[in-house]
Amino acid sequence: MLVTGMRGFFVSFLRFTNKLNLIQSVFNKPQRLSVERQIGRAFDERRTKFSISRPHSEALQLDILYALARHARWVKVPLFKDVLVDFLVSEHEIPRSLSESMVNEVLESCEALLGDDPNFTASELLQGKVDEEFLTYIFVAAASSTHESAVREQLGLGAGLLRSLKSAANSLAARDQDHGGTVGAPKLFLPDVDTVFARIMIKLTEAVRDCPWVLDVYRLKYTLLEQLDRQRFAVLAPHVPAVYAFLCATGRTNHKALDQETLVKLWAGCHEDQALSGESIILLLEAAGLIFRTDVRRRGKRQEVLWDLTPAAEALTAEAYVSTRETQSDGKKMSAWFDSPSQWRRGYLQQAIAQSPQDQLIKALEKMPIRFDDPVLAESMIEALVRLNMSEVAEEIFLSWSRQESPPPSAPSIFRSGLLLKSRPGVRSRLQALAETHDSIMLRAAALEALL
Repeated sequence: MLVTGMRGFFVSFLRFTNKLNLIQSVFNKPQRLSVERQIGRAFDERRTKFSISRPHSEALQLDILYALARHARWVKVPLFKDVLVDFLVSEHEIPRSLSESMVNEVLESCEALLGDDPNFTASELLQGKVDEEFLTYIFVAAASSTHESAVREQLGLGAGLLRSLKSAANSLAARDQDHGGTVGAPKLFLPDVDTVFARIMIKLTEAVRDCPWVLDVYRLKYTLLEQLDRQRFAVLAPHVPAVYAFLCATGRTNHKALDQETLVKLWAGCHEDQALSGESIILLLEAAGLIFRTDVRRRGKRQEVLWDLTPAAEALTAEAYVSTRETQSDGKKMSAWFDSPSQWRRGYLQQAIAQSPQDQLIKALEKMPIRFDDPVLAESMIEALVRLNMSEVAEEIFLSWSRQESPPPSAPSIFRSGLLLKSRPGVRSRLQALAETHDSIMLRAAALEALL
């Protein structure tokens, strides 16, 4: 009973912390307090119409605040209101009529605080074009995530909508089977957006056939949308394909940092009309959190700045890199990832392992010791083995890796790997031990959450 209580406490604490960090990164304190007051007022006016405990009411209000912060760039999109209502109905069991009136009041009362929509004009909102854009945005997020819990935490959407999105994402991933766009596609939890959703499925299915990593190009667009203000996003929006090609070229050229002069040349090769200078694109991508300065060196009287891709940029370009990794820029044959894993970017290594066939994984295990110094290597290997129905081998790796003291496994990696293998008795026992005895609070919380 005590263990169960501690498990609930740590998991709740971890989720609360994640949400609070996101809220504080979007709203300053006066803004947050103002939004909290508006939500509390809307809730108090309806408290007598349904029975709800105080802890539940506080969790509900936090979830609404989190949704507004997480989707700050989309709150004036008409469909956002419907999705938020569905979330309150499915996750908090609030009657739909009360959910609708409460959401309407919150959004109207917060309109002045939220300000003008930073992404779309009033005419675009009236024409309904952004409903499709918003649904594409949440679909791409669902399609790009392995775990539904991660999507739920990231987007804060209703369970029914998430199931539909993940099911549709799986059908899109199986692009060898042509369903003609809409045949076999699941119904959304919100029936009124079925038509829009079918249109998105047709568009993305055709796009994936032409370019297997097209969803990553969409992810780049939405990353820029979230990280940049309206003015800077407007500068980059017409050039998203060229920006993606530039990030891919940067990742391909070297697994280490590149000087600014080299980056400017790479941009010139990706952007034919030269409407944006290389120096401008570098500063914009730095602001978006996709490249960062690794060093500044003195070369005589001038400085030489070195740049590299961030982990977010590596994740966006990994599939494109791995899918076209047969030759390097000098034309020489590339070695397999397990021959020289230290020469691969961590994000690219993770993708390469995920796409590896069974015979390559077995060959890699024969060449490598069970000890994994890099959590990316261990976690990716476990996930790939589970995908290939080699759970016994994955369990052996997990048990050995989770007992390492130097370097210790990371909490996020333990959570994701443990979640995949928690049906294995040995893994469950190990997770239980980590949750009860490990010195790291974060690792204990991760083990507890994986056990749920």
